[in-house]
Amino acid sequence: MYWALAMSGALGLACHHAPPARPQLESPPQRSDVARDTVPPPAPPSRRGGDTLSVAERDAILAEARTRRAAWRARGITDYRIRVAVGCFCPWPSAPRVLEVRGGRAVALLDTTGRAAGPLVEPWAPNTVEGMFDFIEQAARSADVLTVRYDRYLDYPTEIRGDQKVGRVDDWFWTTATGLTPRR
Repeated sequence: MYWALAMSGALGLACHHAPPARPQLESPPQRSDVARDTVPPPAPPSRRGGDTLSVAERDAILAEARTRRAAWRARGITDYRIRVAVGCFCPWPSAPRVLEVRGGRAVALLDTTGRAAGPLVEPWAPNTVEGMFDFIEQAARSADVLTVRYDRYLDYPTEIRGDQKVGRVDDWFWTTATGLTPRR
């Protein structure tokens, strides 16, 4: 949104004279040594009218997951880092972490600056690419709502959103996985 507003302002300046300068208010310099490492959680998924996935939609999600998994495996990437953020109705932290994967298994959890971020625990540890594919297949069989997006070049899941049971409170979930970087 900020980018769109900045671009519309830049386009407006290109077509019109610059607006008069606004007076600057005196304020003390702001400084923060706290690194912001959070992503606002996406809204829980919803379906029109409370509809749940049809059998055909479930089959389509499963077929795409199988096709994407085969394409992912064909690339032979087993050592990588991936930035993962998770959220749900529960009090899990949604701050992104970097999962380091070697031989297809999670071996380290890092913050987004590359420093150790504690033990390999849920909610991040299960989110290797293979783990996300496993989750998609499980959720496609049981969740009322599920949407999945994939990286168009490497075929790994980049976003998973769902609602286990439409109408029940506190059972939605989401995962984002971005910035996959193969390691040597």
